[in-house]
Amino acid sequence: MKIKRGWKNKKGLYLGLLIALFLIGFFLRSYHFSDWLHFELDQSRDAKVVGLALEDGVGNLPLLGPKAAGSFLRLGPLFYYTEYLSGLIFGNNPAGLSAISLILSCLTPIIFYLFIRRYFSKKVSVMLLAVFCVSIFLVMYSRFAWNPNNIPFFILIFFYSLLRMVDSDEKHKGRWLLLASLALSFASQLHFIVLLSLPVIAIIFLIIKRPRITWKFWLGAFLILLFFYIPPIINDYKTGGDNIAEFQKMFEKKSSSEKSGHTLPEKVIRSFEETSIGYFLVYSGYQKAELPRIEEKSFLNFNAKCDQECRNNLPFGGLATLAFVAGVFLGAERLIRKKEEGVKKDFLILTAIYLIITLGLFVPIAYDLAPRFFLLIAPIGFVFLGLIFNFLEKKKLFWIAYLIILILVFSNLWTTQGRFSEMARAPYDSFKIDSDKILKERHRVTLQQQLLIMDYMEDIYKQNNFPVYVNSDPFYRRSFLYHLEQRNIPRDDFRNTGKNVYANGNYFLVYPSNDTPEEIAEKYLDNYSIAEVKYFGTLTAVQMKPLPESINATEQEFGPEKKPTSAAGVPVRCRWNEIMGKCNQNGLEDDGD
Repeated sequence: MKIKRGWKNKKGLYLGLLIALFLIGFFLRSYHFSDWLHFELDQSRDAKVVGLALEDGVGNLPLLGPKAAGSFLRLGPLFYYTEYLSGLIFGNNPAGLSAISLILSCLTPIIFYLFIRRYFSKKVSVMLLAVFCVSIFLVMYSRFAWNPNNIPFFILIFFYSLLRMVDSDEKHKGRWLLLASLALSFASQLHFIVLLSLPVIAIIFLIIKRPRITWKFWLGAFLILLFFYIPPIINDYKTGGDNIAEFQKMFEKKSSSEKSGHTLPEKVIRSFEETSIGYFLVYSGYQKAELPRIEEKSFLNFNAKCDQECRNNLPFGGLATLAFVAGVFLGAERLIRKKEEGVKKDFLILTAIYLIITLGLFVPIAYDLAPRFFLLIAPIGFVFLGLIFNFLEKKKLFWIAYLIILILVFSNLWTTQGRFSEMARAPYDSFKIDSDKILKERHRVTLQQQLLIMDYMEDIYKQNNFPVYVNSDPFYRRSFLYHLEQRNIPRDDFRNTGKNVYANGNYFLVYPSNDTPEEIAEKYLDNYSIAEVKYFGTLTAVQMKPLPESINATEQEFGPEKKPTSAAGVPVRCRWNEIMGKCNQNGLEDDGD
């Protein structure tokens, strides 16, 4: 009886620890979520597209989603549909549109734990979960809405479902196949690399494992994929295959750029370096790890370049490389020497395929890898970490694993505390930040800060009811115009006034506070003078006043609000309410992903 009671206590402690970790993850992702929301040009673009459907009817939702970066190829629209549902439930505002993304991000640690438990012990799984929950990289990408942000959630569901559907002891393989198809439908519409990688990974894995599942479930899985890709199919039918043509153009562009770019060996090495540092960033939160830049002087004759900053941070780059190589070696050793069977072997096979495919896809873009690309590979970094812990346990050195976990958790929490402190100070204090390798921010700017600036502009607008003209840093310009629209204030981009200088107008420039008001207003001083300067922490709002001698018009006339339009030459993106007629050129010009 005592043994049984002790087991119950141990089981209760284990469950309590899991719940505590999930709650910590939820807290870090939701704390001051609305106030500190990251809301810049891509977020305001998406809010504009989805807001049109929320205000004027669901028929205004597009059949295609955001663009793949550096091209006119568009992803599927499921991200927009998710944002629409979020806005419908939680409100047509930046926080409301982001709410479902937050919910999925808070559920991701649970899926991650189920995934890693397919291989690791409870002890190691809890240790990995602890780091996953506090990872500042994953925390920051959970705190706003963007199409890549929920990649880990859907990838983990997809891989977990694949593992369940090939498990010889699984009684409901067909159901897991359907869930895998559903997860693939969503994940593949969030990022172009995911669209390319996941189907290939699944095909290779299923060819190796050959699960026995009745044809009815395979047909169901195909129909699920087909259903969620109906909008892009309709759009290409209506436009004569414009989006598919962009798919081909993007590869032709990439192929032509190879001639003047880096050599293939350079790209392979760079892909390895970036992946090593990316994994290290995800689980440690440390952003300054560096590795030498390798250049091929002649065939297989390489030269390494490492400036003073690189040399200062080289030890951390070396540590990142060591951890990556060690994890890969340990996984390969257990797989090649057939030290694992059944469920664990399947886990290693899937991990190996996942790593090889993603590393291969990163090679062509090795010199253009943005931090968001690491959302695709984030779960595997923890797998390699777990393999190192297993090795240490086998060698009776598990105390080192505990030490590593304490360091990683402390590192992430310390960095997160600093980040949260900066976001809290952003509306009130001007300060510079170090290089940001997570969101690539140059300044800390929060939604709360933007709304305080909007309150200031609105107060001035209410005094005279003159239209508001605003120009800002490209990252925030579209956001300020979006906020003005939400408040039904007549507005326009300050740049759109052209040669017109209106007597009746409220003119504002909003730029980072590291520039003086005179530097901010320099381009406008021929026709305007500085009327007032208001400081909002890391941003400065400069109100401009037209010079009497420069005024050449009384007031701009604003017509009915038009639907957002794209620039000329951009392939047409249809809306649902246009599928029975002609599709107009619509959908905000964007930078996409």
